Amino acid sequence: MARIAQNIRELLLSSGKEQFLAYGFEKASLRTICKKAGLTTGAFYNHFSGKEDLFSSLVDPMIKGFQEMYQSVISQELADLTTGVENELTSITYAIKHKDEFRLLFECSNGTKYEGFKEHLIHEVFYPGYQEVFDRYAGRHVNPALVQIILHMKFEEYMELIYGGYTMEEVKKLIIQLAVFSEAGFHRLLEEVNKES
Repeated sequence: MARIAQNIRELLLSSGKEQFLAYGFEKASLRTICKKAGLTTGAFYNHFSGKEDLFSSLVDPMIKGFQEMYQSVISQELADLTTGVENELTSITYAIKHKDEFRLLFECSNGTKYEGFKEHLIHEVFYPGYQEVFDRYAGRHVNPALVQIILHMKFEEYMELIYGGYTMEEVKKLIIQLAVFSEAGFHRLLEEVNKES
């Protein structure tokens, strides 16, 4: 019986993901989600309290895993700047494995508690770590506007790597090349920042 219930839940999650990605949370129909899963709305309510509960069940495990992974990589980066390539590979690999869930959050979450998740991620999750890395290696407080601009540039780089259709082999090569570019720019930028003293 538990196995059958798990199968029903998986069918609903799969159908929900498909519908949310195609139409967004607000326009996705609960009736269509159930129909595509071959189930009744009664079966749906045995597993989820509503459409947003289904959406949450699709994204919450990924968010939890991402937060744990990100805390680990930012701690490594603060301890040793040379871990950058390894950390970027870890971050991008995780994001590629969960690109549908990120897309749900970035593009399909209007009308849910996750609305504005992309801005939250950039400003409240990434920004403090970026500011801390810049300040630590500059040996002084770096202009937050500069850090924000660089962070936005980096975020767009990540989006291209995740959604650009590259193979993992290509992503690895690109990350190494981009890291060379970034590291040289980072050290040169710190020299310029320290001229302001």
